[in-house]
Amino acid sequence: MKIIAAYHKAGAIAYTSHLDVQRTLQRAFRRADLPLSYSQGFNPHPLVSFATALATGYTSDQEWFEVKLSQEMTAEEFMERVNAQMPKGMWLSDAFTAADEMETLSKLVQSARYDVTVHFSHEVTQEDINAAVEKALDSQEIMIMKKTKGGMKNTNIRPQVMSVVVKQVENTVARFDILGELTVTGGLRVEPLLHAMLDGIDPEMLILVHRAAMYFEDARLP
Repeated sequence: MKIIAAYHKAGAIAYTSHLDVQRTLQRAFRRADLPLSYSQGFNPHPLVSFATALATGYTSDQEWFEVKLSQEMTAEEFMERVNAQMPKGMWLSDAFTAADEMETLSKLVQSARYDVTVHFSHEVTQEDINAAVEKALDSQEIMIMKKTKGGMKNTNIRPQVMSVVVKQVENTVARFDILGELTVTGGLRVEPLLHAMLDGIDPEMLILVHRAAMYFEDARLP
């Protein structure tokens, strides 16, 4: 059977890498004595996969993953047993059973919404922030340097930006709601986007990113 679930990531554990998150979940599964299904071959591993990786340093309300079990179990029991073994700053908030033939989450994910807080080194105004965002979004190109297999490459990320809303600007802090593409081939990089839009105001700004939701083909899970 297959269970699809979502975990939260908050506090200091935000600085845990995606690889360490995988290890943390697998340890929690083993300690919860879950009937995991394993891959075949010389090095069997639990059949767990993620919709996408979360960048180190980001917090999140909703990181979806799927796990295959060798025995039937309710989603409620799965959540209860796993949460009893999770470290501070990580917990499951949603879970449901799914058909084994359901497409993998990585193929279904379409976009993600981010709550972003930017701390500037000096006071900023709503007018200046709005003008910088509008100028960037009105352009056909938002260029950033992106690391590829062939080295650093100048890349246009404007097609990946679905919306940017300036929620609040007060003194040295601005808050944004950003919706961007997130697919199996890649997704919007939020920090480079904000640097491209706002470096003219303050290149020393501190950017804090929280992934609030992921959206999938035809619907938001569950």
